[in-house]
Amino acid sequence: MSDAGIEPTYIGRNENLVFIVPKELFSMSLGPAEILDRETANLFSKYLRGTFKGFQQSRKTKYGNENNNKTDVSPDFWEKFEKKAKELDVDFISYTPVNENYIFKDLKVYGKNAIILGMEMKWDKIKKAPGAICEIEVFRVYKVLGDVTIELAEYMKHLGYKSEAHHPFGGKLLYGPHVTAANLGIMGRNGLIISPEFGPRQRWSIITTDAEIPKTKKRDFSDLQESCIKCGACVRECKGGAVYEIPIEKPNGVITHIDRSKCIQSILENNYCSYCLRICQPSRHS
Repeated sequence: MSDAGIEPTYIGRNENLVFIVPKELFSMSLGPAEILDRETANLFSKYLRGTFKGFQQSRKTKYGNENNNKTDVSPDFWEKFEKKAKELDVDFISYTPVNENYIFKDLKVYGKNAIILGMEMKWDKIKKAPGAICEIEVFRVYKVLGDVTIELAEYMKHLGYKSEAHHPFGGKLLYGPHVTAANLGIMGRNGLIISPEFGPRQRWSIITTDAEIPKTKKRDFSDLQESCIKCGACVRECKGGAVYEIPIEKPNGVITHIDRSKCIQSILENNYCSYCLRICQPSRHS
């Protein structure tokens, strides 16, 4: 199976991992719960439209890889790549092999390795959750990080490496296990990645590539892990009651922390919600 002559590296086989397009969120708009000035409302619309456009564009980045078969990199390759990414306001960069068990069923992934990218959502906006000010920041980062991910994937392709962008709004593989494998944070009790730098206040994206990647740097998250286990604020105070007290473990390593339908319903009913980003204690560090 291939697309336009491009052979996928992996095809998702995990029966317990099915990608569901969050169609409910595609109709989000500023409702009567919050009145914003025209400029702010236009900004929200810009980021919302940009997010959905970028999500669609990222699915097309597999094309252009037809003749890309390089794998070796020069000694300073990743130093230059990281410098370019930092200039585009990326806050986190790390690497890990793609774990094919965390690829959504029947979806095709191009590239054996994962470049993990992360970008901060600013506390001065997140602390206003629930509300449009917070959600504008959420979609700002979705849009900006999405555009950056596509740009960097195209950069890799231009250099001859098979590469594909996976948008922060939704990729072909689970981000959480890959982010933790890349030692950028821990899995919080509500399924969000908690980093020492920003708590849950970041969005993640991935570029899959055949370029050889550096070794992942080791980090000690034991204190953060212990604090998260003892806290439980995200479980107790979720406005939609969507976080499971005990996560559901499915075969093949998939762990479900939230009831997706309840979470989305809370977003729609609680003025865009995102309350979990606000109440997590490490979120307040900046």
